[in-house]
Amino acid sequence: MAESKPAARAKAADQGRRYRGVSEEVRRAERRQRFIEAGLDVFGVRGYHSSTVRSICASAGLTERYFYESFENSEDLLCAVYSFCIQRLRERVLASLLGGEQGDIEGMALRALRVFFESLRDDPRIARLLFVEVLGVSERVDTMYRVTVEDFANLLIRLSQPLLMSDLPPPLEAELLANGLIGSIIATASRWVLLGFDTPIDAMVVNVHAIFVGVARHLVSAAAGHRASVSG
Repeated sequence: MAESKPAARAKAADQGRRYRGVSEEVRRAERRQRFIEAGLDVFGVRGYHSSTVRSICASAGLTERYFYESFENSEDLLCAVYSFCIQRLRERVLASLLGGEQGDIEGMALRALRVFFESLRDDPRIARLLFVEVLGVSERVDTMYRVTVEDFANLLIRLSQPLLMSDLPPPLEAELLANGLIGSIIATASRWVLLGFDTPIDAMVVNVHAIFVGVARHLVSAAAGHRASVSG
């Protein structure tokens, strides 16, 4: 029986959407990822303001037509690259927390900080992009940066809630404490990146960890004192 014209058109369209068994949707996602990896390489080495769409396309081995298939402009790609780097960093930090005793907040902080600083040193492109290239680009990028800081602060609150951030005596506030701790990491890491990773990782970890330990022990003491005053 001859195939109907609508069926034939549908079959032809489906064949046009697939190439060597791979759908157009999958190929588009693959091209997008190639641009993100190219963006990390170009932005992280050459710098965002010294890069062009043409240089990104050359690094990705794709044409500008495909660039604009996934991104509106270079800033749009910068946001995607930033999100990609943050997600990678977040996954590594969380994985480090699963490798030891969960109730040991000081040990958890030590492992997370080591992985954090090692990730920056091992891939300077990520370090430059996170702490240099996204600063002052636009209001959109600034907002993305602030939201990321708040997300990490909220993650810190969730991880330490059972041990440190629950039942804090006033005027102590979990959000202020968490943002302060994350801010100390950002400030220290930014300086380290700008100075070319001149300080050994062990020293970076120990010094920032000292801030966490100081806050943790203060909160334990404050909570104990508050409970004693309430029960008394």
